[in-house]
Amino acid sequence: MDLYDATIPPLKRLTDAVPRLLACLDDPKQLEARLAPDGFTAAGHFCVALGYVARTVMPLMGDEVPEMPMDTDPGAILALAHDMRFLLDQLDRAALDGAETRKIDHIAGEAALAQTGRDYALLYALPNAQFHLTLAYATVRMAGAKVGKGDLDGFHIYGAGTTLVSDTPLN
Repeated sequence: MDLYDATIPPLKRLTDAVPRLLACLDDPKQLEARLAPDGFTAAGHFCVALGYVARTVMPLMGDEVPEMPMDTDPGAILALAHDMRFLLDQLDRAALDGAETRKIDHIAGEAALAQTGRDYALLYALPNAQFHLTLAYATVRMAGAKVGKGDLDGFHIYGAGTTLVSDTPLN
């Protein structure tokens, strides 16, 4: 599998998940919730997850990452999801030629890292994008939004009232 196939389809799925999740909100204030007092809001996690779309593909193409918006209005998050999907849809496979071995210097928190494109995409960027999307999901769910696993991954379907907690011990 080449780097295009390893990165672009998962990033497209991420951009598609955001509108599904936003559609489940009962109240836009659910985007203001935090899992921890010092953590991002749900809206912040959505913005960071979507920012990782550009933060993944731009360095792989040898381009600078533009400053990404952190507008936490639901409409702005939805617009960012559409913009990031448009970016991915316009990306030609040839744009990632040579990306696997391209040296990518970047900052992770306060750590300065230098990685090959392959390691950057697969070990850093994609996991971080999914991390922030999952935390956005968990935060809005904790805030009362009626979101389920299928809204996050686009695969699962459960009937109303289904719980993922078992009363049966595993051992």
